[in-house]
Amino acid sequence: MEPRHRVGGYQEFAPPPELADFCEALWIHRTPDGPAVPGAAHRVLPDLAVSIAFQTFRDSHGLPVNGGPIVAGPKLQSHVFNLVPGRELAAVRIKPEWVAPILGIHPLDVENAVIDLTAACPLLAERLQDQLCTTRSLREALAVVTRVIVQSRASRMAPSVTATTALDLVRRSRGRLRCDRVADMIGMSLRHLRRHVHDCTGVSPKAYARVVRFVSSMLMADTAPAPVWADIALRGGYADQSHFIRDTIALTGLTPTELLHERRRQILLTA
Repeated sequence: MEPRHRVGGYQEFAPPPELADFCEALWIHRTPDGPAVPGAAHRVLPDLAVSIAFQTFRDSHGLPVNGGPIVAGPKLQSHVFNLVPGRELAAVRIKPEWVAPILGIHPLDVENAVIDLTAACPLLAERLQDQLCTTRSLREALAVVTRVIVQSRASRMAPSVTATTALDLVRRSRGRLRCDRVADMIGMSLRHLRRHVHDCTGVSPKAYARVVRFVSSMLMADTAPAPVWADIALRGGYADQSHFIRDTIALTGLTPTELLHERRRQILLTA
């Protein structure tokens, strides 16, 4: 797997070719064993995708304990994920327009929620549980989740071509492409584009692009030893630094500097 990003115990990987049409990323998260560190937490950035994950602990032989497949829904605002010692997650992050074809639910049906996959898609949950219960490592669990999702995807109808094409353009531009430009590129009115995207995702193309642009900008800041916020804002597609600051506060409740310090502190807390 090709590593793409890391913050503390969270690691993200580019999807392999067989998942690229419907998957945004593969990711894992593990909290070290031992007593919880005071103040240890992982702030999840806004994300309109849906993750199918295996959440578990492991015994001394590496076998799963108190684990099972879950669905983590989309989030229009950041939220804090408490770090429970020894907990691990292995997940496939599904593009929002593919959630209904693969899971049979609308993305916003699970907005801000983490639920047992059995409640959303019992047949998929059963297939995952049967294979995951014998895994002995986080990477092995991720391979199982990936394989089963690929098999499930093979029997599903694709979502709206218009929505898929438009949202792929937004993702490739990292949210910097204006919605009217997206509509022009696919030969459709902006009104019809909004309808197709909203039907699949529950949000407008503009709202989707806003989240993609913000997250992309923060990922750039993560990799800079001493980020210059005006430069990050410009490269991220913002009109200026003040617009980026306002978006960061609106989406996370923190300034860019506060958010970056919190994210870098996670590395120390999970080392």
